[in-house]
Amino acid sequence: MIVRSIQATYETDVHITTERNHAVEIARNARKLEKKYIIILGGDGTVNEAINGLLDESVQECEQPILAVVPGGLANVFTRSLGFSSDAISATGEILEALEQQHTRLISLGTFNRRWFSFNAGIGLDAGILSSMEALRAEGRKASPGGYLITGLKHYFDDTLQYPQDIAIRNDRGDEIREAAMVIVQNASPWSYVGPMSLDFATEASFDEGLDVVALTELTPASIAAYLAEAAARIPTERRTRLSWLHDCNEIEITMTQPFPAHVDGDSIGDVTHVRVLHHKDALRVAVPL
Repeated sequence: MIVRSIQATYETDVHITTERNHAVEIARNARKLEKKYIIILGGDGTVNEAINGLLDESVQECEQPILAVVPGGLANVFTRSLGFSSDAISATGEILEALEQQHTRLISLGTFNRRWFSFNAGIGLDAGILSSMEALRAEGRKASPGGYLITGLKHYFDDTLQYPQDIAIRNDRGDEIREAAMVIVQNASPWSYVGPMSLDFATEASFDEGLDVVALTELTPASIAAYLAEAAARIPTERRTRLSWLHDCNEIEITMTQPFPAHVDGDSIGDVTHVRVLHHKDALRVAVPL
């Protein structure tokens, strides 16, 4: 129904991803062919791949298509952060209206060791949980909020000792955070969703400003419960006492003495020991709801 609705308005080429990074190739080719729009039906991982294809260095001389995203994943953080409905059919109608009226905007993005990301990236416990969940999905398990909760609890009690207070952060202004156990980089607010509920760590993060960095220094059960309660209540970041925060950064260096798992936009990218995160202003043109 969604594809037919789009095809009723636009002449379209339909591509179905079949493997990891397939969306990178599809989006890169779309820009090379100078397509006007690229509309994705998928989750945040597919969106991240498509953005990395659209912004690949090999196609920078070609006109960039306008990106629109129909929510087709579990959290759908990117498209919901732009203001679209979490319901795929409703969002399709909103996208068609936006494209008809050319209602678009430029948004800033980040790179994490040269990998583009749209709304967040992370190092530590959350990335470890995502990696464990991806391993289960590779075995045929279906992603669900309950599945993430069970996987998260198991990972925490089995593996939390691998996340010591070993991470150091420094931004382009010379501000520093040391002895962090987990790092969150946000380019937009909120950080994520669990069903209809939003969770947020950097409440002032925005597609219009630089990157926000939040460092968690304690990973005890009590501190994690407090972090999540404050994130669910969306208490302003400056009022939280259990974390450190750097706002509106253009460049961030993150170092650690041992490998930590990392992710971009909820997509696991393996272990890192050094990360350079850069802010890129007005990097991508997207459709936004009227």
